[in-house]
Amino acid sequence: MDIPEERPEPGAAKPGSRAKPRVDKEARKAEYLRAAARPFLARGASASMQDVADAARAPKPVFYRIFPSRAELIEALFDHVHHTIVKTQQGKWDGYGWALRVLYLEAKMDPEIFLVVLKTFNGDPSLAPQRERLLHLVHMQAAKFFAPSDGASSGPPDRTALASRTMTSLLFDTLVAWLEDTDGLTDEKRFIWWGRIIREWRLATREAYELDPPQARTDGKA
Repeated sequence: MDIPEERPEPGAAKPGSRAKPRVDKEARKAEYLRAAARPFLARGASASMQDVADAARAPKPVFYRIFPSRAELIEALFDHVHHTIVKTQQGKWDGYGWALRVLYLEAKMDPEIFLVVLKTFNGDPSLAPQRERLLHLVHMQAAKFFAPSDGASSGPPDRTALASRTMTSLLFDTLVAWLEDTDGLTDEKRFIWWGRIIREWRLATREAYELDPPQARTDGKA
């Protein structure tokens, strides 16, 4: 009886040939992004694409295929931080200060990227829209603290937005200090300290913006 010849599956490697490993483009992009942050930390915002490509140990043409321009590289750094903030905000409220606690633990996985975005690029007027986009995420979450309760006195319609912006820059400054480990505190003490600050900030700000009925103090979640 004739035995039919086995035919290889479509796309399968030919006998005796070595299959080429598939390149995970997203993994390579993430690796290059982490490497790109290092020269910005060392040289400041003026670091060149050649500096970045050298840090990534990638031929410049290969690097440019992933990040076609310096502007797109910087945008990718901001996008990474933006995506991380969005992801950490999906969790459930777990006590005052929980949002920064979760964000910090996530940021510790890629601290260079967060330090470049929140410190090295801070103050660059050309990057103000990207920074404002990050602050907007924090403002939107903080606004949950400051919805006027029933019986609150009438006030400016934008007072919730104004209240939510009173301390959000401190959140990024605190995150930088924790990532750089410059405050002399353990993580446990940091979380307790920040939780107390957030609780008192909420109470004092609700009082200042008259978001509750007179003499009323309520506990809320955000």
